Amino acid sequence: MEFREAGVFVTDGAGHITSGEDDFAEIAFGTVIHTTLSGSYAIRNDGIGTAVLNLSNGGFLTLAITMIDSTRAQITEYDNFATGAGSLVKQNTAVTGLAPTGTFAFRLHNVGGFFASTSSSTVGLMNLASGVGSGSEDVLRGGAVNTLSLNASFNVPDSMGRGTGTITDTATTSFIYYVVDANTVRLLTSNPGIIGLGAAQLQTGSPFSNASLNGNYVFGLRADTNSFGTEGSSTVGSFTADGAGNITQGILDENEDGVVTATGASVTPGLYSIASNGRGTMTLNSSLGTISEVFYMVGPGLAYMLTTNDPSRVEDGSFVTQQAITYSNSTLSGQYAFVTHGFTSTDLNDRVGTLIVDGAGKVTLVYLLNTFTQGPRIDPATGAASTITFTGTYSVASNGRATATIPSVSNNFVLYLRSATDGDILQADSGVEISGSLSKQQ
Repeated sequence: MEFREAGVFVTDGAGHITSGEDDFAEIAFGTVIHTTLSGSYAIRNDGIGTAVLNLSNGGFLTLAITMIDSTRAQITEYDNFATGAGSLVKQNTAVTGLAPTGTFAFRLHNVGGFFASTSSSTVGLMNLASGVGSGSEDVLRGGAVNTLSLNASFNVPDSMGRGTGTITDTATTSFIYYVVDANTVRLLTSNPGIIGLGAAQLQTGSPFSNASLNGNYVFGLRADTNSFGTEGSSTVGSFTADGAGNITQGILDENEDGVVTATGASVTPGLYSIASNGRGTMTLNSSLGTISEVFYMVGPGLAYMLTTNDPSRVEDGSFVTQQAITYSNSTLSGQYAFVTHGFTSTDLNDRVGTLIVDGAGKVTLVYLLNTFTQGPRIDPATGAASTITFTGTYSVASNGRATATIPSVSNNFVLYLRSATDGDILQADSGVEISGSLSKQQ
């Protein structure tokens, strides 16, 4: 059964989790379970580690962790209860007691069952003063996309940055939110029988225009579909905008329901248009047909996007500026934290660890693996988490698209580099639907 989870915890730098809060939502439960927590953690010198969160209701949660730097980490669940993937980011405790103020771009993806017909996706803007305000949004719900007005309310959060709120259009979405900093909050849907995650970020750079997009951009999209098992679609790619309303070129890869539907497919000329408030529309044309997107600019070089021309796929994601550098094998060099999450034809599959590249075509993966059928990999002698290591080869094209062959992991591990330090991952193999991201460790 699918679940979503959000929370906050406090560490002391010496292996102890001293306090925290956790919210867990599963469709079968109908309501969000809120607990406080404490626990412990251990991090190796390569950034890989685990954390055990002891919940006040008697349960516990184990996380596998790979540190990116002192403020960010990739995580997966690492116990026999479930599989899942996400991220950690250091909280600014100076603003945890304040409701958000300003114009925030947001995205929210909700699920009410196993199939796309029960899902919804929303991207939009909220103009907030001390957590209260209005805005507009585009929402795919019930097989139709509509542009709607909204009213939003964020109640004052507690000392750990946890608050509650609502977004109301033609329906009301209730949520729990966690303050990351003055510019960012994380959202967890709390309507009975619905689970969902999202984020809201303070918008910068307005007023916008077509000139706001000028250069190369990497995008990632994730969709719910109506296929049971490996249900879902992941698309990663890049496009070039000319600053005058034209998409001039691009490339993409897609895996839908375990079938590789595009491998390095060319994106042919299309159009885009951006209003002064940052709402835009875009067409990406390829062998997959036309992908129509509505998007909201978060700031220069970042936007939340929603696919509008295929209601059978509830699909959303984001795009971000691709750094204008010369891409080659030497661009990937050093040690990167990575996370992947998704499905095989028979199982759930989560990995978190390090991707080590030599700048000359050799790659080594060192990671912790958790699958639903076999659980986390544990050293039987010590009872500790046990990493897996595989080696392979990689190649980076001049457009920033990289491929890797890693026997026993993937014959076609595709990376779209946003820069020399960050990128999106798609496992473009038949029978799986797995995607993720990587960031260079600092």
